[in-house]
Amino acid sequence: MTGSVPFEEALAARLSLFKPSLGQVEDCMEKRPPRISPGIAELVKMLKAKNVDVYLVSGGFRQMIKPVAMQLGIPPENIFANQLLFGTSGEYVGFDPSEPTSRSGGKAVAVQNIRQKCGYRTLFMVGDGATDLEARQPNGADLFICYAGVQMREAVASKADWLIFDFDELIGYLV
Repeated sequence: MTGSVPFEEALAARLSLFKPSLGQVEDCMEKRPPRISPGIAELVKMLKAKNVDVYLVSGGFRQMIKPVAMQLGIPPENIFANQLLFGTSGEYVGFDPSEPTSRSGGKAVAVQNIRQKCGYRTLFMVGDGATDLEARQPNGADLFICYAGVQMREAVASKADWLIFDFDELIGYLV
């Protein structure tokens, strides 16, 4: 997406091309289980041990993010992601437009909602894309850490407060 079409319209158009059924999503998850970046489980464990709440804010789909959250011990209520909707026979019927991540600027809105709901004094965001960087809006993330361990995006890295290539770097700082 080049940004010429609002995210929600592009998402709807893409999904309407292949209309993923519940069975197809489940089959995809079975054949291609989610992989997490090395060190992230240790980072989440360390943060939780320090009584730091961890959230997953993703433009991906809740059905695919939830197993990652479970693996990391992140409760479902701490997931902000798009929700695919299915009919009674498992057929694709759309996506939930009420999810903040289903719209342009949605990650920023999700982070602002988290801050407002929980009253956090300090909030930081780790991500690798432009929509993650957007979370650095007023009343959003105080600090944006660009994780370039999978994909380096110069435009994002250049605007980040901190650039890391592996989570050990962040863990070392927190110890």
